[in-house]
Amino acid sequence: MSYERVGERLAEVRERVAEAARRAGRAPGAVTVVAVTKRLGLEAVLAAAACGQRDFGENYVQEALGKMQQWPERGAGSELRWHLLGRLQSNKASVAARSFAVLHAIDSLSAVRAISRAAREYGVAPEMFLEIKLGESDQRGGVAAAAAEGFLREAALAGALQFHGLMAVADPALAARPQFAALRELRDRLARLEIPGAPLAQLSMGMSGDFEDAIAEGATVVRLGTVIFGARPGA
Repeated sequence: MSYERVGERLAEVRERVAEAARRAGRAPGAVTVVAVTKRLGLEAVLAAAACGQRDFGENYVQEALGKMQQWPERGAGSELRWHLLGRLQSNKASVAARSFAVLHAIDSLSAVRAISRAAREYGVAPEMFLEIKLGESDQRGGVAAAAAEGFLREAALAGALQFHGLMAVADPALAARPQFAALRELRDRLARLEIPGAPLAQLSMGMSGDFEDAIAEGATVVRLGTVIFGARPGA
């Protein structure tokens, strides 16, 4: 793949994010763009980082670790923030907690407990998002909206972990914006409950095809791949 247009695409994305934020009466700086580099080589990270991108998202722990291990050889690994976007299995929770700044798709109490043990053992404190299931497909991950309060209260018993917000992937069979509105409303309701360990100040929602709708409904983090890097191999 060629990444010659990454700088141009990033500039376009940043302008679209800023304009969407302004239309919603929000500051452009309130929205973090995570560049999704799953199934792309280290060259994609290098190209985007050269244009000032610092937040990168990966779906698979092992793939991400390979890029992280190569990156310091290029000189500036500590400047990047790595986000795990894919569902986290409990047997990989310890290494993920030590390797990623942000864990976006938490939907298992066993993973929460494993992250908590790693946090105590290694002194790490990754930011966490609770994934909420949107739509009706049984193939989609996430906790049902009706079960979110109970999950957060149970997770609070695991230790001093912090759920910084909610995360979701819109069901492509349904209109995206009402789904994002529903997630924001759920976040607002849960935040008012002041559940320990769940400040829920953020919303991770919106991808290449729907991020402007997500920003209109309050997204603080958008996860963008194709719109920055083009169609990925095998897509």
